[in-house]
Amino acid sequence: MGYKIEKGAAGREINGKYYIVLPKEMKLIKLNNSGSLIFDLLCKNTKETAIVKALSEKYEITAKEAAKDLAAFIKELKKAKIAR
Repeated sequence: MGYKIEKGAAGREINGKYYIVLPKEMKLIKLNNSGSLIFDLLCKNTKETAIVKALSEKYEITAKEAAKDLAAFIKELKKAKIAR
């Protein structure tokens, strides 16, 4: 399943920290390392399976754990109306 990031939302590194920038709301949302990886890949329209693989390899976790983390992150993005 593909996800669409809302127009205007962008990932940016600011002073060594990674944020989702929401210009319409004049808001920044700070992300951790895995969140920044997921958000960057979602912005590139990367498939879920590839995101799970990237998380598994980078953080040395199982695919099941990575899929669970991805689902939780996407749920939060949808709740904040950043993804649909």
